Amino acid sequence: MADLTLEEMEQILYRHEMAELSKDLDATMATVVANPHYEFPSWGWAADGPEAVREHYRRALADIDRGDPASKMRVHGVGPNTLFREASFSFNREDGERVTGQYLAVIEFDPVEKKVKSERQYGDSVFAEYLAPHCGPDYGEIPGVSRLNSNITPITREDMYAEAGRALDD
Repeated sequence: MADLTLEEMEQILYRHEMAELSKDLDATMATVVANPHYEFPSWGWAADGPEAVREHYRRALADIDRGDPASKMRVHGVGPNTLFREASFSFNREDGERVTGQYLAVIEFDPVEKKVKSERQYGDSVFAEYLAPHCGPDYGEIPGVSRLNSNITPITREDMYAEAGRALDD
């Protein structure tokens, strides 16, 4: 199985984004694998599985036009079946002020299905401000949604030094 090229990943992502911009929940979900994994570190949430990801998109697509949002890609990077996209993002606050922030999305693709497998969205405070209403106070009650770092083992400085030491020895 060959890895996807940058151009192939961009095409998959553009189909996904066009479905989002069209506010078509079914078309958006059709661009995602059957058991997706999404992470939203700026809000501390993870969404696992079709029910959780579908509900996330249902909320996001219903509100997608609020504040006249727009984004522009700044940098693309690639890894095996993974696209890293840094972008500027602008929207109008309720008081009419147009603000601009940044986000970084790490999107993993299934090379066989040619669909989005996982997505991690890291955003600055402006991006977090725009997306926060999508979560809502009941977000953690959605089946498949959990606190992002609840199962991560704490890292010690000794762990960090050991890893750096191994890397230097190679």
